Amino acid sequence: MSLKKIAFGTEGWRAVIAEEFTADNVRRVAQGIAGHLLAKGGRAQTVAVGYDTRFLSDYFARAVCEVLTANGIRCILSNSMVPTCAVSRYVVAKRLPAGVMVTASHNPGIYNGIKIKESYGGSATTETVASVEAQIDRHPAKRLDLEQASLRRLLTTVDMMPEFLGGIRKFVNLAAIRRSPFRVVVESMHGAGGNIIEQLLKGGRCRVTTLHPERNPLFGGRAPEPIPANLQELMATVKRTRADLGIANDGDADRLGIIGPGGAWLNPGQVMCVLLLHLVKERGMRGAVVKTVSNTMMINRLTEALGIRLIEVPVGFKHVAKLMLTQDILIGGEESGGIGMKGYMPERDGILNGLMVLEAMAVKRRSLGAMMRDLERAYGRWHYGRRDLHLTMKDVEALFKTLERSAPGSLAGVPVTAVNRLDGVKLIGRDDSWLLFRRSGTEPIVRIYAETPTQSHLSRLLDLGVRLAQGR
Repeated sequence: MSLKKIAFGTEGWRAVIAEEFTADNVRRVAQGIAGHLLAKGGRAQTVAVGYDTRFLSDYFARAVCEVLTANGIRCILSNSMVPTCAVSRYVVAKRLPAGVMVTASHNPGIYNGIKIKESYGGSATTETVASVEAQIDRHPAKRLDLEQASLRRLLTTVDMMPEFLGGIRKFVNLAAIRRSPFRVVVESMHGAGGNIIEQLLKGGRCRVTTLHPERNPLFGGRAPEPIPANLQELMATVKRTRADLGIANDGDADRLGIIGPGGAWLNPGQVMCVLLLHLVKERGMRGAVVKTVSNTMMINRLTEALGIRLIEVPVGFKHVAKLMLTQDILIGGEESGGIGMKGYMPERDGILNGLMVLEAMAVKRRSLGAMMRDLERAYGRWHYGRRDLHLTMKDVEALFKTLERSAPGSLAGVPVTAVNRLDGVKLIGRDDSWLLFRRSGTEPIVRIYAETPTQSHLSRLLDLGVRLAQGR
């Protein structure tokens, strides 16, 4: 019986547990990773392996180690559940060639997955992913009992958190945050973020309350994705307690969502603008800015005003990370809440970014609401939304063929002045409003994004996108 091909998505490989995500398939992927590493750098290599709070993540992490050690690759295995960024930091701190993280990030609890980290701590490049995919099933997966691996000094178990927390302490002005009388609510969504932020800020005037820090492999019955639909409790708590800020992290804590005073949601592009302005004005830093194609037009207008070069890339933080390695990039981010900054790692870190929003507030001594009002007065008020549609592959292909052949000439009455095909199909209106269609890299979903300077226009744009996707 032929084996089903395993293909990586936007970042890593993800699949439903017990269907495609099985121990045998995990070992196939691990053998592919081993083949890639051995072909690239020979033997005597060491890889960091971590895992999140998902069902059987620790078991699958050990399965990865069984295969890598059987191929002569030394594994350093986390002794507990950790954020993905902790594995990235450990790779950088110990100068390792790679890291492997067992996680399905923000996907529902029925999923699990594998992310590969490069020596710089960031997402695996397109070239690395292609090499790993090519190595899968080239050879049968080898296995070494982990007791034997330990005896042969091929397996070590360590606490990765000190290196991770040390990296944050060096980058963030935690003292300024602790001195500020902020009331903060953190939503960990039962993920690997736990109560890390609360622990980092204890001992000062800042008061932190954490929602759902405890492990729950089903994430309370919702996907651990920090978007408004999943953050109603956080919004209500921020409003009820009159908190200054709400911070949400996804399942493996590399993405964030931000809730402002009164329970108002800030989309990740707005958060990126707050951080960009803080880095330039308060920290005196410079460099280009990278945004994914689905991110806000406010970034375009802000970078133009600051005289900073803006680069647009396809969705997926690996595209941001690649530029951060080769060019002088100040900040880069994606619509889904992943942001990376110069001087830290070419990698997103939801815990770090939440703390950096607090740093901006503390240094400026201004509320997040006041900072957002300043940005909107200067660069316009933007209204953003997204809808996800489950379609058959036949319908998906038909949609994109139609868009390629005869894209609409107007967006709910606004003439289309440009079509961007960098990633999917993005229709851009005369008023800078836009409507984007793209395939999900991890699920059988078509994502429809829209942004407009007029609130009432947003629902019409999204409705138009749904009608087009459904062939109506």
